[in-house]
Amino acid sequence: MQLTDRDAFSDFFAAEDDERACARRHAFFKYHEGTEQTASSRDDYPSTFMSVYGIHIDWREGIFSLLEGISHYLGDAVFSTEFDYDSDVETATVNVAGVQHVFHHHSLGSDEYDSEQARIERLLLAGGYALRVHTESLVSDTLSFLLMPVSAWQYVEQQFGTESVSKYFVPYASQCSAPDSEIPAANSTSTTIPSASPRTITFEIRLALIGFWCGFPVLVGFLLYVLWGVLTRTEPLPPPQPKGCENVEKIHAHLRPEVAGPLKAQMRKSLGCEEVERAAWIMTSCQWMADVRISGKKTFRSIF
Repeated sequence: MQLTDRDAFSDFFAAEDDERACARRHAFFKYHEGTEQTASSRDDYPSTFMSVYGIHIDWREGIFSLLEGISHYLGDAVFSTEFDYDSDVETATVNVAGVQHVFHHHSLGSDEYDSEQARIERLLLAGGYALRVHTESLVSDTLSFLLMPVSAWQYVEQQFGTESVSKYFVPYASQCSAPDSEIPAANSTSTTIPSASPRTITFEIRLALIGFWCGFPVLVGFLLYVLWGVLTRTEPLPPPQPKGCENVEKIHAHLRPEVAGPLKAQMRKSLGCEEVERAAWIMTSCQWMADVRISGKKTFRSIF
């Protein structure tokens, strides 16, 4: 059986309203199914196309099934295959351009199968062919491949875009798991863990931090000494009151406040009571300022 032509392959990606592609798809269904499809033919065309031209490998099968399908489409003149099932080790000998290549049977999904398929794809590529996987088959129990000339793949990618083609067909290598060499071992000593770069601090910020941490204890110590001095200071004894000052309130206690106020002020002034009270207030203020000054000096000396 021969490979499909470029037009039938292009119809796989053509738009639904493409009249020429739609006519060819109808003819394709009529030829392969015997009945002409209606407007829904575009949705059925990919599955029908793959059922006719795809190479299908069950998950229980392996590399020999793939070689048999490729030989079936390319023919013995291009890709002849001979299978040896009688020997202890089953082999398949592929003859391409007069050169023989021996393959061993491996089941689909194994690492050995992936290696053997990579060899097959290199042989096909040297002959101008490329093998890709139908993406819809990746979720089923049967893997479907499509073999087309490299020029046909390049043509549809130019006409419909690489993304449109990759939506339906991808290389098999892209679906394989990464090789073990690319996965770092848990106990590998060659694994380099990137160290986080230190955060740089500008000179101004560093200077401000130094000033804060140096000045903060001084400020706290000064405030504590001032508070301690205020709480523990001893009030100086007021100067002795002139004789008679203690009787000012008693003498005017029986009078009304508006009458007693002026009389008490006049009596204090005449006895000299106001000067003594003013002197006591000044002494108290001076003593407090002296306590603050002494506390500040002690704080400064204790720190420095």
